[in-house]
Amino acid sequence: MRFAYLASNGRFWTMRFPVSFLASLLVAASVCNGGSTDSLAKDALVIVVSSDLAIGRNRVAVGALTDANESLVTDIPVSFEFFRPDGTPAGAAPARFIWAIPDVRGLWVSEFTFDDHGGWTVGIRTEDGQLVRSAPFSVSSQATTIAVGGAAPSSYSKTLVDGPLSEITSDVDPDESFYQKTVSEAVNSGNPSVIIFSTPAFCTSATCGPVLDVAKHVKDSYTHIEWVHVEVFDNLHAATREELVPVAAVGEWRLATEPWVFVVGADGIVTDRFEGAMDEAELRTALDGLAG
Repeated sequence: MRFAYLASNGRFWTMRFPVSFLASLLVAASVCNGGSTDSLAKDALVIVVSSDLAIGRNRVAVGALTDANESLVTDIPVSFEFFRPDGTPAGAAPARFIWAIPDVRGLWVSEFTFDDHGGWTVGIRTEDGQLVRSAPFSVSSQATTIAVGGAAPSSYSKTLVDGPLSEITSDVDPDESFYQKTVSEAVNSGNPSVIIFSTPAFCTSATCGPVLDVAKHVKDSYTHIEWVHVEVFDNLHAATREELVPVAAVGEWRLATEPWVFVVGADGIVTDRFEGAMDEAELRTALDGLAG
């Protein structure tokens, strides 16, 4: 799901106009059937899924569509090679495959530190040495969404005191422990926290449910951490999608897409963030580095 930010009044609204060409490709990728191939064609459609990349350390997610049947390539081992706006090589990074939707479709993720803003390019290097280069993607001078190293906003979010679970989450199998504290209470508790922005029932990419499921599976191993799910929309029983209104926290965290997962240290500073799909290994690695 994407949002349009209206700077004139500081509010977020669901987007009611055509999304960008890249976003259109992502939507197409999200609804096609999953698949797996033994190689990656040079003319495969490579898509940088991450939408908020900036100078500094970033988690970069990349997917690919085969030219022949438009199936998402799944578990091929690859690495990423990055090229600066002037075309010069900037370095390589190993990538690992994760499922966006378990056993249906997936993508590769890696970490890379960008040293310049502008139109970058990523290449996918396969095990046989083939380099498949994507269309350029954008790196900004600073992130739009709350970045690693930034202070977590003390946002209000609905909890069990605000009503039944059906009124505060669209998750069909909700875990009550995710709705005990508001975002503000969690990030100011003196404990590390995980803040999950997702809308399982309305997510157009179908990854919101799996992201929340990942958090549910991991939660019991980290009892010292506060867990909060923020339902993206305030009026879950709106008659149409067009009438859905994002909660205030969407604007306060400056979200332009969802789902997002933020790992916050005991001091209230964001230590990791995940846009879109993630898996248990990624989240556990982020949490294992926390103290508290």
